[in-house]
Amino acid sequence: MNKIYFSSIKEKRDKYFVEYYPPHHKTSFATLSITFLDSLTHQEIVDIMEKEAAIWLKRYPIAIMISAFNDVEDLIYLEDVKPENHLICFYNPNKTNIELHWELLKDEEMPKDALDINYLLEVYKSLDRKTSAELKSEAATRIKKLRLGTNIIIFWAVILPAVVLVLEFFSPQWVAILVLVYGLSKALIQWLKMTGRWKKSAKEIANDAEDLRIRHHHYHCERNPQGFLRLKHENFQKENKERTQKEAESII
Repeated sequence: MNKIYFSSIKEKRDKYFVEYYPPHHKTSFATLSITFLDSLTHQEIVDIMEKEAAIWLKRYPIAIMISAFNDVEDLIYLEDVKPENHLICFYNPNKTNIELHWELLKDEEMPKDALDINYLLEVYKSLDRKTSAELKSEAATRIKKLRLGTNIIIFWAVILPAVVLVLEFFSPQWVAILVLVYGLSKALIQWLKMTGRWKKSAKEIANDAEDLRIRHHHYHCERNPQGFLRLKHENFQKENKERTQKEAESII
């Protein structure tokens, strides 16, 4: 069966941004991720989740599971104010009121609207969509491009050097002399570097300084592995926070 996949939607609010994902094949609900850029109380987060539920259900009347995340992409735990961290919401059978469930429901308790492909096509008619056949075709095209790139690398790294060696073997004597002179010059330069007679370029000096800095850091990381783990964790959190901030800034 040819599956249909709809595009997601990102929107920015004052202190957070949201990303809405329509249901995947044979999934009975959409998902909404709310990423908070500022620190809010858990009750404030709950209020925002319930407010966003009404906004997105009015736009797309399909059941939604809503989750909240902080600016380092960690799930926000809400057990101190709600029995569950995730909110499941949908219209009642008469489509008149919104039901808010702070609990994980069984499949038989969920609406079946999202399992009707014709209903999804009508609800998400404004969104871009692709079929599984189109996605497979795009993947095949990417694989062909990767293979072409690999073949080019193999040519430059393997085939061309082999051809040069063959030409060198069958070349006149003067070509062999040139190769010998080139090899001797490389050896001379290496000897000058080892004896300190070779004046280093600015790039070589910078590379040596960077190498020394890396070895210095590696030495201290081995001396204090717990400190290194704490630093790595802090760096991961900083990178996640910066990535989240950039993502928020990129949303129009």
